[in-house]
Amino acid sequence: MARPGSQIGTGELGARLRDLRESRGLTQLRLGRALGVAVSSISSWESGAKLPPPTRLADYATFFAAGAVSEGLPPENALTGEQREERLRLKQELDRMRTASDEPGETEARQDFWHFPDGGPVRIVTGGLSQKHWSPLGNPGEPNFLSLARCADLDAAVELFGHVRAANPRSQVEIRLEDLGDDDLRAHLVFLGSGATNPWVEWLTAEWPVRQVPDDGIADGSVFEIDGERRLTPVFRGDQLVEDVGLLARIPNPNNLRRTLTFCSGVFTRGGFGAVRSLTDLELRERNLAHLNDNVADLNRFGLLMRVPVMRHVTGTPDLQNPANRLYEWQPRT
Repeated sequence: MARPGSQIGTGELGARLRDLRESRGLTQLRLGRALGVAVSSISSWESGAKLPPPTRLADYATFFAAGAVSEGLPPENALTGEQREERLRLKQELDRMRTASDEPGETEARQDFWHFPDGGPVRIVTGGLSQKHWSPLGNPGEPNFLSLARCADLDAAVELFGHVRAANPRSQVEIRLEDLGDDDLRAHLVFLGSGATNPWVEWLTAEWPVRQVPDDGIADGSVFEIDGERRLTPVFRGDQLVEDVGLLARIPNPNNLRRTLTFCSGVFTRGGFGAVRSLTDLELRERNLAHLNDNVADLNRFGLLMRVPVMRHVTGTPDLQNPANRLYEWQPRT
């Protein structure tokens, strides 16, 4: 049942479904097989991205009221009297949570990639410019000191900060310039920039098939290397950048598995900005999220490299439904 004193809202149903699954030591895959649904459905219900249909909540109630873990959904007439009472109680609890989740404005938030249903803190972590690139206002001794004047991915940070605040009105959202404390490491973390500017990225992505490495042909940027062999590089027309490569990836936070680590990076800053805008841009974010929902089994464990167009110095938003814009996709190891 709902935790005493907790508010039943957008994230409460998803958290309750996750608690039920974890109480039996089940993976999302095994529960999906038992209920006869795709693992992506289990993931989206637990994350709060989608509401399960009432019939599926009835299946949850039947399955977990039955007690022993089985490979399939037991028929209702196989339940004992005590189990039927537990099924009814659990179904009523889940139905109340589902109804409470349908608050005005909440449905749209749940369908946002940048919505974190547990209401936990969010830290947007950017890399820092080298001192030679600081604005004069980036000097702490300057009376008009601005800490973000040293930010290497300011466009992406500002774009994302406003969007995340709107999608998570109950969460504490902050932009951080590399410095993280112990509590921050257990938050939802969004890392902007490559390992060249944001040292946390290199540490956290060491086991991925994709890494960012220096390239002799690219000044002031790190290219994407796949499995230590293939390299994806930006495109120039003369000395003008016309296409960057962007990275969008998410994994569970190893310091708090109920929260996430998200990475938005590029060979240059345009790639990271385009990766952010792929799921914040008003015109394309729904199309792009629909592509991810249809093709990614678990939105908390995936990676994608994409083309990011740059037109007259303006960063465009990639349309992920265009196969030409999806350069490489993978599922991180668990």
